[in-house]
Amino acid sequence: MARSGRAAVSLLAIALGFASSAWTADVPSRRTLAYRNDRLSVRLTAVPLEEVMTDLGQTTGAEVYGTVHQPRDVSAKFDDVPLVEALHRLLGDQNFVVKYGKGGRPRAIKLLGGPQAPINPVATSAPATPTPVTSGGPTDSGGAVAMLDGHRPVPVSGQLAQALGADTATFRELFDAASHNEDAAVRAEAMGAFIEALDAEPEFRGPVLRALDTLDDLTLTELLRGLAGSHAEEIAAQFAAHAHVSELSSRAWSILLRLGGSQGTANAPGARPAT
Repeated sequence: MARSGRAAVSLLAIALGFASSAWTADVPSRRTLAYRNDRLSVRLTAVPLEEVMTDLGQTTGAEVYGTVHQPRDVSAKFDDVPLVEALHRLLGDQNFVVKYGKGGRPRAIKLLGGPQAPINPVATSAPATPTPVTSGGPTDSGGAVAMLDGHRPVPVSGQLAQALGADTATFRELFDAASHNEDAAVRAEAMGAFIEALDAEPEFRGPVLRALDTLDDLTLTELLRGLAGSHAEEIAAQFAAHAHVSELSSRAWSILLRLGGSQGTANAPGARPAT
């Protein structure tokens, strides 16, 4: 082959190589998870949720226990989202508990409401193997949550109605507002409406409390911390101070003590100790 022909072929090969590299760089990975400082960044394109949880365990170094309730493919994209909030986004309605170890690293993530065997053993460089999470009794939080989700919306007003953009709200919407709204007044109003609606219907409240009674205080504390994050103490304090049912109030106080002891009352005026 003539020198000019060989040069043309070489130039074509180089050009194709660059084009291939550029195309590869432009195509995002189907699954990427990054964890740092208790914050998660993900890029997921139609990845089975159970595989996402397995990858999450490997990325964070935590043991992941339990069963995914609704297996599905997940597509998501977010950056530097706190781990608990990120889990809410990935798991949807399914409840979970995150247990932390020394140094603030997650030690275990337990998906509630199903078998608690590890989804996949996780090999980590931590000095000790994470201990499986267990509870003091059967986990029936799913029953209480299902009852709350099945209740008709309750009336709301004031700042809460403005924040929600509606004059009614479900128990889940009230709890979400109490847990995650940036306005402390809206959070307090949402929790007040939640407690008031629960107190107003003894025939509904009874079965909900019986379902929660199947969980010990430690499990309930971890569940509340997983659902409400930094506002868990605030919610427990409101229940302790304002729930009319002594059983609910005293249990909320026990949970408040587990969450932060006397420090928990500083952020939620009106909390009272059990008598």
